[in-house]
Amino acid sequence: MSPKKSESLHIVTPLLESKELSRLAGRRVWLKMENMQPGGSFKIRGIGHTMQEAVSKLGVTRFIGSSGGNAGMAMAVAAQKMNVPLTIYIPTSTKPFMIDNLKNYCADVVVTGENWNQANEAAKEALKQEGTFLVHPYDQPDTWEGHSTLVQELQNQLPQAPGCIVSCVGGGGLVLGLLQGLEKAGWSSTPVLAMETEGAHCFAAARQAGQVVQLAGITSVATSLGALSVSETLFNLSVEKPERILNHVVSDTKAKAASVKFADNMRVLVEASCGAALSGVYSGVINHLDIPQGDIVVVVCGGNIINLEIINTWRQEMSNLTQNS
Repeated sequence: MSPKKSESLHIVTPLLESKELSRLAGRRVWLKMENMQPGGSFKIRGIGHTMQEAVSKLGVTRFIGSSGGNAGMAMAVAAQKMNVPLTIYIPTSTKPFMIDNLKNYCADVVVTGENWNQANEAAKEALKQEGTFLVHPYDQPDTWEGHSTLVQELQNQLPQAPGCIVSCVGGGGLVLGLLQGLEKAGWSSTPVLAMETEGAHCFAAARQAGQVVQLAGITSVATSLGALSVSETLFNLSVEKPERILNHVVSDTKAKAASVKFADNMRVLVEASCGAALSGVYSGVINHLDIPQGDIVVVVCGGNIINLEIINTWRQEMSNLTQNS
C-alpha cells in the first residue's frame, strides 16, 4: 500500500555536536546527520516530495530517473514506498555494489553512457511512454522545496540562527533548498558555504566564467557531485545575492582525508562528496571566511558510494602522503 500524500518519506535526522570540529573551528559545530535518511542521504527529502507531487497532481503511473548515486537510491526508496514502478538509467562508471543496491529496491536498472549526462539523455527518451514522469536528481522546484525541510528541522533543534551552514554542492539542489529554508525561517543573514572538489567544480567554474558553463568531464573521486553544469537558478541567485552563497573548492585529497578523519572521530562512513563539506572545517576553510557570529552546521549529506574497503584505501593514501612529505 503506498503512503498517503501527507506522509513524509524522509525522517527528522539528529543534530549532533562535534567536539573535534568545534575545536578546529573555534566555535560550536553541529552535524546534521542526513546520512541516516532512508536511502542514505538528504536526497529523499526533495526527490521524495517531487515524486509524491507527481503522483497526486499528475496521476503519474511510472517514474523514469537517472543517477547511480544518492539521487538514484532516493528514487528507488521512494518508488518502492509509493508502490510505483521506476526505471533508472545509470552510467557505466557506477560501482557494482551500487547497482545491486538499486536492484534491491526493485528498480529496473539500465546501465548506459559514460557519465550522468549521457545516462540522463537515455532517460529522456523513455519519457515517450504514457504516464511516465522524469525525476531529475537536483533541478526541479518541488525538489528544492523538499530539501528546505532540513532548515525547518534546524529551527526546532537550535536555540538561534546558525552563523553558517556548510554543505557540498554538485548540481545545486541541496543549496537551493537550504536557501529557501533559511528565507522561510527568517534566517536570511545566515550564508551557505558550498563546498566542491576539483574536477567536479561546475559551480565555481560558472562563477569564474560569469555564466553557466559545462565541464569537459568529471575527474573527481566525488562522483556524487558530478554534474557537468550547475543549476541556472542557483547561479543566478549567486549573482543577485553573492553574500548568501559562499563557495570553495578543495582537492580530492582533502575530501578523502576528511572522510577518513570523520570515520575516526564519529565512527561513521561518508563518501568523498560529504568529505568535501566536512573539509570546510577539517581543512580550516571556515576559519578564513568572514561569516556571522554563531554556531556552524555541517550537513552530513550522505554516504552510499562508500564502504570500509574504500575508507581503508584512502587511509593508506593519506599515510603514504605523510611519509613522502
